[in-house]
Amino acid sequence: MGFFSELFIKKSPPSPRELELERQFIPIIMKDIASKEQAATIFKKLLKEAKEEINSDSHVPVNLGDYLLKAEKSNDKVNAMIAKRRLFGVSDDEIRVWWNKDELERGLIKKFSEFQRMAIFSMLKNQGMSSKAASEKVKMCFPTYGEKDLSQHLPYELKEKVDAYIYDVFRSPEKAAIAKQEIEAAGSVNAYIVNKIDEGVFSH
Repeated sequence: MGFFSELFIKKSPPSPRELELERQFIPIIMKDIASKEQAATIFKKLLKEAKEEINSDSHVPVNLGDYLLKAEKSNDKVNAMIAKRRLFGVSDDEIRVWWNKDELERGLIKKFSEFQRMAIFSMLKNQGMSSKAASEKVKMCFPTYGEKDLSQHLPYELKEKVDAYIYDVFRSPEKAAIAKQEIEAAGSVNAYIVNKIDEGVFSH
């Protein structure tokens, strides 16, 4: 699409849902970005990317989490998918909460998670680190989440709880010093969190 044609395309105003998500996400983004204007710009970028990745032909049921839990015993594919999450201690409520979010909200959460990691990666690269060294450092700073390859990622169902735990730990200098040592010993934030899961820190 050419530049001039874009000038004459009337952009549709944000939907009520998009405005609702903007109000929800701006305070979250502002934990890392001080300026509200910058946070709003980042939100719009992430929203655009998330919308572009939604398949308009897909027919995802409303309250997908409820559907998955009902299908867990009768559908082998669903059973296998949920079984992987059970290994991390994911509860029915956490499955329900994550998958009952609409595609746009889940997409925004993923996009912001990627944005956080890439911002640190770019900063480290600008400081002279190699790509490999910067990638390793990012693993020591942020947990990574996924929906498919859970051998490399934590399940998104745990994101809210894990992020809250990490923020709480690093608010205390004493707890943060211990956590940094444990993360170094584990080799990544993900491995550190898995150790905490095994210790029962996130037990219900």
